[in-house]
Amino acid sequence: MLKKLLIDAGNTRVKSALLDEEGHVEPLFNVSYTELEGLPLNLPVSAVWLAVVSGGERHQAITRWLEQQPQLQLHQVHSEASAFGVRNAYAQPQHLGVDRWLAMIGAYNEQPKATLIIDAGTAITADWIDADGVHLGGWIAPGVDLMQQSVTSRAPRVFSDPNLAWGKANQLGCSTPEGLANGVVNGFVGLIRQAIHVTETELDWFDYRVLFSGGSTPLLPADIKRRGELRTELVLQGLSYYAAQS
Repeated sequence: MLKKLLIDAGNTRVKSALLDEEGHVEPLFNVSYTELEGLPLNLPVSAVWLAVVSGGERHQAITRWLEQQPQLQLHQVHSEASAFGVRNAYAQPQHLGVDRWLAMIGAYNEQPKATLIIDAGTAITADWIDADGVHLGGWIAPGVDLMQQSVTSRAPRVFSDPNLAWGKANQLGCSTPEGLANGVVNGFVGLIRQAIHVTETELDWFDYRVLFSGGSTPLLPADIKRRGELRTELVLQGLSYYAAQS
């Protein structure tokens, strides 16, 4: 039985899943762009639904990989003003990252409830969608790695330690690399605390969901992680609605 291939091509990694005729989504692979090049494309699929955030060479890498099976029908999804019960807050809907758009579609169609979606990857994004499917807007900030790189590239006396993989929330640094690593992680934590604060004080939401995704989520302290759910498949879930309607 032929299936449909769903691809979430992010800034650093490529995630995929298969969608069968009954609407079941089966995770397939999660690889870097380098790993993708050597991955054979010999899958029983009839068509591909693609969401691309990254441009340039990474977009070309996806295109080259898909050309291994030129008979596949390719459908690239873009952000819209409204779809599947969700209404985009942007006056120019196409400027909203398609990953953010699809994550909201996936979350809302799973449970139509007020939701704060946090994606902590290359960039940190926060999006608010209410119980009626209305996107209220969001935030974009540098991710943990970008924060660290921005400091070391502009401040010659501040340096990082390649053997120090991650900083720690609620910890003080006793060297320049530790101070930098811990500082950017706590900057990330502060952003998420502020997002929750705005949700409850400015929007007056108390019965709402918090959904986390992205590689930096494990850096959050336990009290924040307990507030929500880790949902790494939201973009693919949103893609599945586009693929299922065709």
